[in-house]
Amino acid sequence: MKQIVFFDIDGTLIDDDTQILPDSACEAVAALRRQGHLAILNTGRPHSHIDPRVLALTWDGFVCGCGMEVQAGGRILHRALPDPALCRRSRDLVRACGLDALYEATGSMILDGTRPWGPQVELEAQRMAAKGIPVTLDPDGPDFAFEKLVVYDLGHADMARFQAEAGRDFTLIDRGGGMTEAVLRRNSKSTGIGRILAHYDLPREAAYAFGDSNNDLPMFQCVATPIAMGSSPQTVREAAVYTTGTVLEDGILEGLRHFGLI
Repeated sequence: MKQIVFFDIDGTLIDDDTQILPDSACEAVAALRRQGHLAILNTGRPHSHIDPRVLALTWDGFVCGCGMEVQAGGRILHRALPDPALCRRSRDLVRACGLDALYEATGSMILDGTRPWGPQVELEAQRMAAKGIPVTLDPDGPDFAFEKLVVYDLGHADMARFQAEAGRDFTLIDRGGGMTEAVLRRNSKSTGIGRILAHYDLPREAAYAFGDSNNDLPMFQCVATPIAMGSSPQTVREAAVYTTGTVLEDGILEGLRHFGLI
């Protein structure tokens, strides 16, 4: 029977620290498709923020922005965006709470140029620029909008207020290290998987997923075979049926071979 495999990107296909995309991972994805199976990207990043090296591979579908955009068969199956008023309210709340923020917009990354930011924001801005994704500094412009919001608590922010107020409109995902993703409610990596499975008329039993972080836990809950990368925290390992090697230990290749998919 045709199987379907969902792949996270950061920490799964690409090593977080070195930003290396191993040849073994690229070859494994290609081999999976040659066997007649489906390969789907399932990432927290907007489609326009995906590393060009990953997009250069052949995929059968995309779940982007933690389920806020779903594509398959050359069609957009689902797209949800925060409305402009919500984007502005969220920006004002981030400032009032003293948080660092990345506003992941369509085709660009927006930072708040009115205030200094911490090392996490600086590092992510450098990575986006290296991928050719414009980084702008004007969240006060008339057309300000974002697809997804990422905030960082450097230890002096009013995180309780942010969680209480932003949690009315967004699902908040604790990524650890003071990092929180805000995803428009009723969207997640799992809702994206549901839409992809319905499109291809495949059951949950045919689905596998590779991931490494807490935002992959919803994805793990709706596939029959969740696979944790070797770098995953304990919460992710416990939710998986198998833990493979790290990115640099050819974990994708090992995991697909372990389950006889290639």
